[in-house]
Order: sequence, then C-alpha cells, then structure tokens
Amino acid sequence: MSRPSSSSPLLDAGGLRKKHWTPPLVVCVLICCLASIQYGFHMSELNAPAKYIRLSLGISQSQLGFATAIFSIGGLVSSTFASYISTNYGLKPSFIVTSVCYILGSFIESRAGSHSSLLLGRFVSGLGGGLAIVYVPIYVNDVSPVELRGILGSMTQISVNFGILLAQVLAMRWNSVESWRRILSVGWIIAGVNVVLAATSLVESPKWLVIRSKHADEALGTKILGSLRGSTSSAQDVHNEIEIWKVEKQGHLLLLESSPHLKNLGFWCYLTDKNYFNSKTIATFMMIGQQFAGINSVIFYGVDILNKVFPQYAVLANVLISVGNMVITAVSSTFLDRVGRKPLLLLSLLSMLLSLLVLSAGILTDKPLLTVVSIFTYVGSFAIGCGPIPFLIVSEVSQVEVKDIAQSWATDCNWVSVFVVGTMFPILNTLLGGWVYLIFAAVCVLFAVFVHNFVPETKGCATYDEVWAATGTGTGAGDRID
Repeated sequence: MSRPSSSSPLLDAGGLRKKHWTPPLVVCVLICCLASIQYGFHMSELNAPAKYIRLSLGISQSQLGFATAIFSIGGLVSSTFASYISTNYGLKPSFIVTSVCYILGSFIESRAGSHSSLLLGRFVSGLGGGLAIVYVPIYVNDVSPVELRGILGSMTQISVNFGILLAQVLAMRWNSVESWRRILSVGWIIAGVNVVLAATSLVESPKWLVIRSKHADEALGTKILGSLRGSTSSAQDVHNEIEIWKVEKQGHLLLLESSPHLKNLGFWCYLTDKNYFNSKTIATFMMIGQQFAGINSVIFYGVDILNKVFPQYAVLANVLISVGNMVITAVSSTFLDRVGRKPLLLLSLLSMLLSLLVLSAGILTDKPLLTVVSIFTYVGSFAIGCGPIPFLIVSEVSQVEVKDIAQSWATDCNWVSVFVVGTMFPILNTLLGGWVYLIFAAVCVLFAVFVHNFVPETKGCATYDEVWAATGTGTGAGDRID
C-alpha cells in the first residue's frame, strides 16, 4: 500500500489531512490517561516521605528499597499477560481491571501497618501500572486520527510526568510522620474516579470492535468512530477509515493462509516468527535504549546533588525539574506530527549526549553548579523525544494483529531495563564515580545510530505497509529490516 496521495479520501481539498479535535475524542484520551497518571504517581509516591515511612513502620532503608522495587516486579508480571485481556475482552474492560488493581493496591499501601502489607500494596499497584503502560498507548493509537497520533500519543509520557509531579506536590504538604499516608490515599481516590469514568464514559476502541475482536461488530465500531470524529468528518470519511483497517485485517488473513501456525498468535509466536521481526526489533531496542541512556540514574543522582547543593530547597527543585519535564514534553509533542518522530528523537539523543558529558565533567571536577545545570538540560533533552516517542512508536511499526502483544513485549523490555540499570548503577557509581555517565553517553551514540539506520519515520502513516514502504519492507513473510 502506498502512502496516501492528495486524492485520498482522508485528505481535504488542499491536500492536508483534516483535523479531528472533538470533545468525545479528548474526553476518552483524558480518561485513559488517568491510568498512566497513576503509574507516574506510584513510581514517585515513596520518594519524598521515605524517612517517615521507615520511622512509622520500623523498617530499614533496604526494606523500603525493596518496597519501591516490587512495584516494577508487579508491572513486569501484569504487562506480560496484558495482551491476553485486551485481545479477548477489549480495551474498556482492560482499563476497568487496571483501575481495580490501583484501588486495591493504593488502599493496602495507605493502610499498611507492616513491611509485608506495604509490599503487598506496592505489588498490586504495580500490576495496575504494568497494565496501564500497555493499554494507554494502544487505546490512544486506536482512537486517534493519523494527523493527531503524534501529539495524542505523547499524552502517555505527559500524564506519567504529571503523576510524578502530583506526588511531589502532595509531599510538600504532607511530608511528615502524621500525614504520609494521605499521599498514598490519593492513589485510590484517583483510581476510584478512573474506574467510574471508564465504566460510564469511556467508549470501546472502534478498531478493536471492527478487526481485533473475535466477535467483530462493525456497526457498533462505525457508530463509535463517527462519534469520535464528530462533525469534522462525513459518513464517507468514517467509512474510508474503517476500510483502511479492514485492508490491514485482510493482509493478516492472507498471511494466515500461507502460515497457518499464526492462528494461535501469542507471545512465543511473536518473538520467534520472522513475519514480526521488524516490530520486535524496534520494540526491543527502543525500550532498552530509552532506559540504558540513564534517565532514572541521572534523576536519582540529581536528587542527591540537589540535597547537597540546595538542602533547604531540594524538594522544590525536584518539583521544578518535574514541571520542566512535563512542559517540554507537552511543547515538543506539538512538533511530532509536523517535524516527525525521527528528527526529534535524534535531537533528543544528541542533547542528552552533550548533557551527560558535561555532567560527568562536573562530577569529576567537583563543580556542583555545572552538575546541576547538566541535570536540568539532560532531563529536558530526554523530554523532547526519548521520553514519549518509544511508547508512541511501538504500535505504529507493528502489524494490526500484534499491536497488543508488541506493546506488552516492549513494556516487559522497559521493566527489565529499569531493573538492570537500577541494580547496576549503584555498583558502577561506586567503582567509577563520574566516569559512569560516559557509559550512558556511549549508549546515546549507539541508540542514535540505531534510530538513524533502522527506525522508519511514522509521521502521517496510517498502516503498517505505509510505515515500512520507504524501507522496502512490508507485510510479506520474511520481511526484515535491511
């Protein structure tokens, strides 16, 4: 399939894709993003009140560290089976299950009277986080018109950043022995609102209804898509968009004729079958590259540095970093559908590389101000592209029948990478000091080479074939990145 021409029914008379900003679309994206807000919130909720949690529960620093880490273990577990729920039951029920996990986990955390109960709450909250980080990008990709897919797709990362910021702002008010539980209680309040809105106001993915459900309901899918597109689209526009989905589905059916084993499509099939080599390769290295570029380690060291340089304003400085991260991500998202994914990602990696070199020099020469500035520029550079784009692009480079599985696999890669970097960084930091950031700088170089040579530009592409057309690959058997 070629890229849409100016005669495409999805284009207006001037050759530009029509805009489809409608209230139902915005409402649905905001509701689903409540799940990723909670993901960011739970990632950050124990940071500021750590001292008071240890005092209240009588636990050590290492025990609290395990409570922090077990969130990632829960996320890894749930993200592995997330595609089973969404594929078989749809995305709306999937978001309800996600919210229930958040409610239970947050409630147990906020009432924790021992280390074991805190661990249980964090693990259950992690189950919700793992599901959220799979479902939000898929849902946004399904309901977004092509020309808004970049800016709406970046909402995943923006909402995660907002969740982190929310936890930090609440800590400025409730960071004490008496009040730290109130911070954790906010989690189940947000989740309660989320489950009500998901059940009453969130529409099912029309793409799932039309082509991914085992009991396809094209009439309902068409009705929902029409409401999402609103008066900016005619009935013919909606019909044409659905026809594009059906062409993708037909391509999969033709593939099944030549490869019957793909009828039982699952994780193992996705990882081993050559038809999904493109999707699997991009999903794997985008997530590994994002985390091995050192974002969590830089933020971790940044907190320590800020505590030393600005002991009275460390919490406020962290809040400002989070605000800057969210604002820069939001601003850069407006360029994703104009400039493209690859240019912003390469710009992000180049800026991160320079910031890491300065950060290393600042630490080695004991210049705190230089170090602090480089931390701010690094986090800002990450927000330009390396933060939002990996989650956005996985669905765009994957065939329609494996979008759920691809997102699950990518999230697993992300969780494992977070764990590996989090485990190895303290050891390497002790052995190498400021030199350790040169390792992250080297990863930025390798990641940039991979992006430049192997990642396709997905801007303006409606289907898998359009995405890979420029590289000379498509949906045929054996397609590989050349």
